[in-house]
Formats: sequence, C-alpha cells, structure tokens
Amino acid sequence: MEPKRKGRHEARGTLDWPGTDLLSGAETVVFKKISIPNDRVPPPRTPAGSLIASSSAVALRGADRSYLPSRRAMVTRLALVAILALQAVMSLRLQNTAFEDEALYLYAGRMELAHLLHGAALQGDYASYFLGAPVLYPVLGAALNAAGGLELARALSLAEMLAVTAMVYSITRLLFNERRALCAAALFSVTESAILLGHLATFDATCLFLLASATTIVVRWSGSRWPVFLLAAPLAALAVAVKYAGLLYVPTIAMLPAVTGWSAHGRRALLFPPAFAAVVAGLLYGALRLGGGDYVKAISAALSNRGSDPAVVILRESAAWGGVLATLAVAGAVLYTVRPRFTPGERIAPPRARWRRAALGALLAGTAFLAPAVQIYLHSDASLLKHVGFGLFFAAPMAGVGLVRLVGDQFRRPQVGIALWCGALVLGTTQSWNLYHAWPSSGPLVQALSGYLRPGARYLVEVPEVPIYYLEGKADAQPDQFWSTFNITYVNSRGQKLTGNAGFAAAVRAGFFQVIAYNGDVTPATDAVIARALRSSHVYKLAVVLHLSDSAGFVDYYIWVKGLGSSTQPDPLMHLTQFALAGGSPYLSSGYGYGRGSGPAGVR
Repeated sequence: MEPKRKGRHEARGTLDWPGTDLLSGAETVVFKKISIPNDRVPPPRTPAGSLIASSSAVALRGADRSYLPSRRAMVTRLALVAILALQAVMSLRLQNTAFEDEALYLYAGRMELAHLLHGAALQGDYASYFLGAPVLYPVLGAALNAAGGLELARALSLAEMLAVTAMVYSITRLLFNERRALCAAALFSVTESAILLGHLATFDATCLFLLASATTIVVRWSGSRWPVFLLAAPLAALAVAVKYAGLLYVPTIAMLPAVTGWSAHGRRALLFPPAFAAVVAGLLYGALRLGGGDYVKAISAALSNRGSDPAVVILRESAAWGGVLATLAVAGAVLYTVRPRFTPGERIAPPRARWRRAALGALLAGTAFLAPAVQIYLHSDASLLKHVGFGLFFAAPMAGVGLVRLVGDQFRRPQVGIALWCGALVLGTTQSWNLYHAWPSSGPLVQALSGYLRPGARYLVEVPEVPIYYLEGKADAQPDQFWSTFNITYVNSRGQKLTGNAGFAAAVRAGFFQVIAYNGDVTPATDAVIARALRSSHVYKLAVVLHLSDSAGFVDYYIWVKGLGSSTQPDPLMHLTQFALAGGSPYLSSGYGYGRGSGPAGVR
C-alpha cells in the first residue's frame, strides 16, 4: 500500500487549478477544487516559471483529458466570440457615405499608388500635412477600395478593431485570469471608439491594432530569458509611422516589460524600457531619414498646431466618451494595489509586491488620461473621439479588475456589473450613432455637382474631399480642380495677392470658380462672406438648394453656378447667420481643419 502523502496532496486529494500572475510569478487560484488520483497529481510549480502559457500545460500534464477546465475553456471562448459578434453588429449597423477623412485618405492613396507604380503626379504634397505616412495606410486603403469599394476598406478597420478587443482579453488573461479578461473585453467592445473606429476607413484602427499587437508581445514574453519582447519594437515604430499620434503610447509599452518581467529578471528588468525605446527611436530615425523633410514638417505641425477649444469642453467630451471605463480602471488599480487577494485561496500577487502592483495599475489606468491631457495642452478637441479609444485599450485590463471587484466573489452583486455594462453599452451605441451621422449623406451633393462639371473648370466646395473621392473617375473632376473654403490665395487682375475673406470675395466678383457649393457647417464665417459676394454678383446664379440632415439637425447645401440662367434665389445670408449663432457642429472635426488652404483638396 502506498504511504500517505504529506502536504496538500492526499491519495485522492484536491488540486487548485492555477493560473499565473505575470507581475509576480505567483499562482492565481480562482476555480473550484477537483479530485485527481494520486499518481496523476502534477508536480508543484516554482515561481521561476513566470510564463502564463506554460501554467495550463503543466497542470494538465498527465491529467485526465475529460478534466473540467476543457469545458471551462470552451465556455470562455464562446463568451469571447459573443462579445466580438456584438461589437461587429454595433459597428456594421453604422451606415453613411464617406466621411471627409475617409475620402481624403482613399483618393490620396490612389494617387500614391499611381505615383509609385506609374510615376504619375501626386497633385498634392500629402507628406507635408498628413498626420501619418501617406505611403502606408492610404495606399493599403486605396488598394482595398479599388478591389471592393468603400465597404471593403471599412472592413479592414472592423477586422482590426475586433482583433484589438481579442488582444484586450489576451493581455488581461495573461496579467490576471479569464474572468477579468472577459470583463475587460466586454467593457472595451462597447465603447464609442471601438464601435466607431470599426467602421471608419481611416488609419486610426490600423495604428491601434499595431500598438495592441506590440503590447501583447511585450506582456507575453517579458518573462523570457531572452529579450523576445524586443520583437514588439518594429510594430510600435510602424504604428507611429501609420499615425504620428501613436507615439504618445510608446512609453507605456516600453515600461510594461519592466513591471511584468520583474519577477523573472529582478532589477535587470529596469534595462528593458531604455532598450525598447532605443530600438523604436532608431527605427523611426531611419524612417525619417528615408522619408525626407516633408515628414518632419508634418510632425512638427502636428505638435505645434493649437486650437481654441476650452479645457472644460475637452474634459466633458472625454468623460462622455470614456468615463465609465476610465473610472472602473482607476478603481481597479486602487483595489488591486490595496487588496491583492480577492476570493478565498486566490493569490494574484504576494503582499510584499505592492509597489509593483501600484506601478502596473498606475501605468495602465493612467494611460487613459494621456490623450485628454495632451489635447487640453493644445486647446484642441480634433480627433479626440478617436484618441480616447487608444488610452481605453491600455486601461481596459484594470477596468476588468475593477468590475470584478464591484461584482464580488462568487458573483455576490451581479446586478452591479450588469447595470454598469448596460450603461456603457447604451452610451457607446448612442454616441457612435450620433458621431457617425454628424455629416450629411453626400449622395445628393455629388449627383448635383456632376451635372455642372466642365473641362478645366474650378470648383469651390466646402468639403472638397468627398466629391473628389466619388467623382474621381470623371476627367472633369480632378483633384487640382477643387478648392476649399478653408483658405485662399487669389491673384487679381492687377497682380495683387489676396488671402482670406478678401481673397474669396475678389474671386467671386471675378467669376474665378465655375461652381460654388457651401452649407455653413465647417467654415460659417467664410461662407457668410462668400454668400454676401454671391448675392451682389451678376455672374453666378443659384442652381439648387439641397435640404439634407445629420444627427444635429437639418443642413442646407447651396450650389451656385457661373453663367446659369435666372432662377429664384432664396436669401443664403439668413441661414448662415442663424447657423453661426448656433455654433455649428462641434463633434466630428477633421484632424486637418477640413483642408489646408485653398486649391486641390485643400492643399494650396
């Protein structure tokens, strides 16, 4: 007869199903005990085995294949699939014509492709003002657009945002366990940013996908004896090249291997952040040397481009778009630091590692406040609705911890978790719908403009990127024929250069444009000047007034054509004065101020 074992393993003893905390190397016991025959009990693990992926394999080695965790893993995966399916449905329900940024990137990418493959002229120095390298996402988006239209280009963003949510789950499971991982993924998937970016053909989803991939590699391999985590550096550098704002989150990724790899490497982990930063900096320096001065000019402009939005507006918008998840992340970071042991027998981290738990919580939860802080400093809320989502990705694991703590062990207070998640769902669904319909459908405008195209004519359009994109197949609608209402440099018959409102008024009086289309939405002050000049002009006639609508209300588009017969002319100044007093639409503002100057696609 085999002698009775001492310790926690009896002849038909119990075994806690362990996970591993990457922060401390300690085991996490969260599932109920099961009976395993004495000869099949796996050997105890050592703290040195800090790689999460190995814990399940060690526990299952030699165990019964009908063991309960296989069923639990299946249920967990099904729950994750349900979360991703809900996110996909909420993104796909958003339907509208191309947003101006989408139109700009896709037609610019088409011209970049033609320039690279056939040497065609670019008709715009995109590298000097794009907030990301025009040879990266715009080219990829244009290729997808050529193959399957706008919806295929948007499908790439949806796939990337679903992958980001899956990586939120993976990172949280590596740091904590499955329960917290599912809560983190469920919270992130219903945020406004996750839903909105999943159906916008812009470089935001691609940048966030690359940042998330780099973060996953760092967390997964920070405990390895080899510096495998440095494989994430090229992905982080590529994310910055895709969108320069991604640089804001590289320090967070660089700091993670020091915190998560401390249990395996000790003080040697302090060398990981500078090593990671050095590799990323080297790659970006080489890319800038290769790209030339236009890229440096664009980055400098992005860093120095200040607005006039008050801090209270930026704080209010940030709280509306990410307040629920950020608050839960802060609560989770505090509770994780103060009370690491939550359920009986659970060992998330040993008490003596409090400073490491505090560092992890502050690093992840604090990243959610980076974008609002920077945009308050710049006094601009441009693209804030997108940038908020970047920080929420990093804060989501701690938000999962906070939600689990509020629900309690053994689901003691499930109504709290359900109420919080449903509130986040309602907010994300409503906000994403309103933001996605913050611009009117451009179909009627494009159809009306197509009837007044002329060879070599010039068209002054308030948002020229959209008609350029939809009319790009027409010979009389080339990008260099379109001018925006953002700015102008007009040379009159006496050789004088006139800019701003004086330039627009002089150009209208001289009949410089064939078609003038405006709605008072983007540049209401300039539109009022143009409307006043048109009212006194004998060259232009009002061809049509398009009655459109967006999530803020009704929008009237006025289209004036040179040399058109007489028509009944409603007073455009009345509408523009009322709109200027109302303040216009404040939310979905372009990162480019709706064009830079006048000229082709707002380039001049």
